[in-house]
Amino acid sequence: MTNGSKNGAASRSTRLSIWALFGVVVIAWAAIAQACNVPVFRYALEHWRPDAYRVTLFHRGPLADDQKAQIAPMLAEEDKMRVNLSFRAVDVSDLGDADRELYAKHEKLELPGLVVQYPDHLKIDAPVQSVALSLETVAGLMKSPVRAELIRRLADGQTAVWLLVESGQSDADDAVAARLEVELKKLEQTLKLPELTDAPEDKLSTSGPLRVAFSLLRVPRGNDAEQALVAMLLGSEPDLAERSEAMLFPVFGRGRALLPLVGPGITAENIHSSAGFLVGPCSCQVKDLNPGFDLLLAAEWETLLSTGEVPQKESPASSAELTNEAELVAIPPGGTAIAKNPPSPPLDCVQLVPADSRSLPLVFVGVALLAAGGFIAAVVYAFKSQRQQ
Repeated sequence: MTNGSKNGAASRSTRLSIWALFGVVVIAWAAIAQACNVPVFRYALEHWRPDAYRVTLFHRGPLADDQKAQIAPMLAEEDKMRVNLSFRAVDVSDLGDADRELYAKHEKLELPGLVVQYPDHLKIDAPVQSVALSLETVAGLMKSPVRAELIRRLADGQTAVWLLVESGQSDADDAVAARLEVELKKLEQTLKLPELTDAPEDKLSTSGPLRVAFSLLRVPRGNDAEQALVAMLLGSEPDLAERSEAMLFPVFGRGRALLPLVGPGITAENIHSSAGFLVGPCSCQVKDLNPGFDLLLAAEWETLLSTGEVPQKESPASSAELTNEAELVAIPPGGTAIAKNPPSPPLDCVQLVPADSRSLPLVFVGVALLAAGGFIAAVVYAFKSQRQQ
């Protein structure tokens, strides 16, 4: 290779090094600039649209009029974007490759029948439900007494509603509920809401009060009305359905659930960790990079949040399924077992933003110094390369 070629290659390499360093600095700076101090639970409520569950109706030949009437309520809710599902009908006498594979896993399904799958990006192969078509199964898929009350509380601005999937052992379930209430009361003294600034990213989109408040809803496993809800909760992890202990799922935003605390994992430390994450600043605004999964709910979120109109609480007759409901525990502003580790935000979303928003200027200074140092190092390297050519 000639000296000219070597010099040209070295010059191009130097320029690429400088641009690479510059790109890293810009990306890091942009990541910080986009962070906000709006709490995770409030940012999720205002901005994160629930992911759509996939609902496939397998049938043979044209649908009869009564069968069309059975799916009509679901189609109406989907058309008006009042439920987070995506529906399609598939004739088993004319299956494509993908549908043939799905149907093969449910050959015993009574036709016409519904196969309900989690949102695609969750990559969960097992279906939520596989049931025969009826008015009851369609209604139960979209709505239930517990979910109606869950929507009411979240629309009212609660930080999170803790769903207690009961074990069926009343003494053990009562003990879990009592333990949670104790820990939530302790959090009154420890949790602090982030301090909002005048920056555009800290502006709230809705006028509801920003507060910290938690409550508990108990979900009986064997209750027919809650069959779909229990199925989607227990199917979120491959081993949950096999476990008989009580489970706690914190639900926030527009029905997004964190992975559960189970049995021995229902500890004060894990409860505090989950609650602290939800009240902390939303340093990663990309929904899919945050922990959790969405529940299938029928709710007009945009209308509820724009008007501030909270759904009415169910009447005693229709809310009979809400057994042993805990009292609302309010925490004034200011301030997971599966013996698994408690849910935590992904590192690539939060490492650039400190927990205390008051230290944010220090981060900007640090990044500025790193940028300056990297630029100077690149220039010096380029100068030396030119001297050696």
